Amino acid sequence: MSSEPLPLARGWGWFALPAFAVLAAVFFIPVGYLASFSLRPRTGPGMVGDGFTAANYVRFLSDPFYLGVLFDTVMIGAAVVGICLLLAYPTAYVLARMRGPGRGFLIFLVLSPLFITTVVRNLGWFPILGDSGLVNWLLMSTGLTGAPVKLTNNTAGIIIAMVHTFLPFMILALVTVIQKIGVDLEEASQNLGASPWTTFLRVTLPLSRPGLLAGYLVVFTSVISAFTTPAMMGGKRVLVMSTFVEQQIRSVLNYPFGATAAVILMLAGFLLTAASLRQAELR
Repeated sequence: MSSEPLPLARGWGWFALPAFAVLAAVFFIPVGYLASFSLRPRTGPGMVGDGFTAANYVRFLSDPFYLGVLFDTVMIGAAVVGICLLLAYPTAYVLARMRGPGRGFLIFLVLSPLFITTVVRNLGWFPILGDSGLVNWLLMSTGLTGAPVKLTNNTAGIIIAMVHTFLPFMILALVTVIQKIGVDLEEASQNLGASPWTTFLRVTLPLSRPGLLAGYLVVFTSVISAFTTPAMMGGKRVLVMSTFVEQQIRSVLNYPFGATAAVILMLAGFLLTAASLRQAELR
């Protein structure tokens, strides 16, 4: 048989042109325009001057307040990823090993939060987490607290709502990988004398690393760039990068500095993602 590539294989690039055109129209061109805006000077409220300058980046990277906003954003992302991982792994393992009609219903329950818009999901948390909500009523009625615990308009509210939003993505990423891990490998490990905990640490967990990485990348990058949930659950008291960008664009009318913050957020997400992928390759 001839080893010459098929015409379709040789010309695959032509079939990819529509996808590249869409990406260029909705992503690369706007991001390039945003990046160029971040290098422009501000001449007044809502006004952008000519020429290029790095002053906006110097201002952001040299001010502890702005760096603190970036740090808080990354820490919220790390907290959400950690909580999602702790909650998702046992659930994903059960779903991956489960058989029968009940599995489909449980997967439906996992996906059910995705059928509701972000705004409605967040609104649903206020009767639960508010000062007079269900959680505080339970805490005070059982005597655990004498006053309502603040769970809205703060970082705790943002993290809780974010976990609710992105937990299904982590579960799905792990289920796909755990399903591919043969049960016979775990049985062989235990037959050789390993305890269930040792089998999990040395067999199941290492083999599920691709799912962990995929879930981390999806959840972390989505959390640090989310706007609606921090704006609703954090109110005006918690400032993350997305709400800071919105503040600079809509309230302060400082378009170049808002663009600078957006570019720095994208670069931070890219660098953390690249570092995670590099670390995964080294293992």
